[in-house]
Amino acid sequence: MPDQTNSSALSGSTFSLPQELPLNTPFWDFSISLWKSADAQRTLLHLQDEYGLKVNRLLFCCWLGFERKELLAEALAADSLLAEWSEQTVTPLRNIRKQLKHSAPHHPQLRATVQSAELQAEQIEQALLFKQTDKLSRPTTKRNTLQTLSFNLLSYTEQALQDNERISRLVTPCLVSLVQATIPNHERSHIEIYFPGGE
Repeated sequence: MPDQTNSSALSGSTFSLPQELPLNTPFWDFSISLWKSADAQRTLLHLQDEYGLKVNRLLFCCWLGFERKELLAEALAADSLLAEWSEQTVTPLRNIRKQLKHSAPHHPQLRATVQSAELQAEQIEQALLFKQTDKLSRPTTKRNTLQTLSFNLLSYTEQALQDNERISRLVTPCLVSLVQATIPNHERSHIEIYFPGGE
């Protein structure tokens, strides 16, 4: 039966989504297109599962690169609504879906329902990022698409990993792979130039 308890009181949450929040955005279309790449999908999930990086923020970095906009990593990290929606909605739904794979293997419909809710939550998170584009980025005329995309990924990961040099060294090859999957016409050796340790 429906729970009549005040859910915000239980969770301690103080955030609420904007009333007007278009979900079908150019950023979402970009993400759906890139997700069709097996290499991109595999790399994004690896960065999420192994290093705790957020897929939607990585995708946002890539999309901004094509828009020739530099990510403002500190502004992204300071956005409380984005942080709370991710931590209190998106991540719990993902964890429940993964748990159900093992705890309820004979109830695929339940897992599909949770997965659908997770996807909707992800789309809302992307809509929030898109809505805040002007506050989270700035136009650039100094860098081309490859340079801007690489700059954005490095800015986000350095902020998220708190400048942990050891982990950053492990993450860098994955970022190069993500760029290569996003802009496949560039050779890996060319991409590596824009990352620490590149020639």
